[in-house]
Amino acid sequence: MSTLPAAPTVPWIRISDAQAHIGATVELRGWVAHRRSSGKIQFLVVRDGSGVMQCVAGTNDVPAADWEALGTLTQESALIVTGTLRADARSPGGVEMGLRSVRVV
Repeated sequence: MSTLPAAPTVPWIRISDAQAHIGATVELRGWVAHRRSSGKIQFLVVRDGSGVMQCVAGTNDVPAADWEALGTLTQESALIVTGTLRADARSPGGVEMGLRSVRVV
């Protein structure tokens, strides 16, 4: 009987801890504070009680179903986002997430 290796897991972090995870792929759980779209790019500001973070997705960055879900989000929608953190002085807290997946809760 063979055992399959465990699927790799993405760590869940609080936004206040994001500086320590720059360059890593992580999961955030929170609520939509603000959303805007600029054609083929969507900007999502997520809050989790410890802070706020801007998340950015282009049409090719997330699966098509996730892209559609982004367009339907309203303020205070609960969600789980996964992506890679990068330093960006213009973003709140100095960290921005490049989205890879979005799950509406």
